[in-house]
Amino acid sequence: MRKKITKPVRKNYFFLVFLIGVLAFSSCRKEDVPAPSTFTKEKREMLGDQMRISIAADPVNFPILSHDSPADSTYWYIQKLYNQAHNVLKIDGQSPRDDRWDRNREWQVTILDMDNVKTAFATPGGHIYLSTGLLKSLEKEYELYYILTFEATLMQEKYLLNRLINEFNTTTLNNFVQGIPPPPGSPTLKDVSVMLGELKFDEAMTSEMDEMAVSLICQTSIFDRTGIIAIMDHLDEANTKWMQTRRSYDYRNQVDYILNLPVASGDDCGNFRSNGGYQKYVLDKL
Repeated sequence: MRKKITKPVRKNYFFLVFLIGVLAFSSCRKEDVPAPSTFTKEKREMLGDQMRISIAADPVNFPILSHDSPADSTYWYIQKLYNQAHNVLKIDGQSPRDDRWDRNREWQVTILDMDNVKTAFATPGGHIYLSTGLLKSLEKEYELYYILTFEATLMQEKYLLNRLINEFNTTTLNNFVQGIPPPPGSPTLKDVSVMLGELKFDEAMTSEMDEMAVSLICQTSIFDRTGIIAIMDHLDEANTKWMQTRRSYDYRNQVDYILNLPVASGDDCGNFRSNGGYQKYVLDKL
């Protein structure tokens, strides 16, 4: 004879089933994290634009050098070089039509008024930041051009995006893009922006980016591709954040190594280093 379930037991039984259902649903929701591949170039541009706004609103961490004279010509000059370095990246006929850069959107240069910090970094979507401390430590155009191409390819090839995802996950970054406020205790857009200049890329990543930077230099300019060697002669890792976060490897400063890095077929690498433009528009103005 079947034993009758009493009311207290039946109530506990249904409560247990309900609790299991809630836990199962919560578990599924936690696993519902967007894949990094879903973070399109359009989303990267939107995130980068929001981070640029956040940086502009944070003068403590990011003291921005005014565009007013005499720095107006410095901005013009560096922006001109940066456009030359990255415009070819926007001409993308291989990516799907719904995952390409907006060719009409400018990747803007911003100079940080920080003489004691030597750093450079880009946002997702291409905006680039350079400190006065780094700019004053360089001497010629081809050195700056190396840094500009390095940062452009670091952003283009998703190294930057992937490091941000590792730190904050795609859900957090997607929420910023969609304008969803972060829950209490969660990273804010300011937190992500501050982290930009702190993200570290190991020796293997730096080596890969040097190869891509050299190729981009030869593809877009007549500049000498050995700018990184001069940069390493001027700067040391101990007091240069850009080199601390883009870790060098043993043979990075060897001419033969840089000259033997592969470039795209048909590219003619140049040997132009300076015509005095860097001295005139950067060093004499900062």
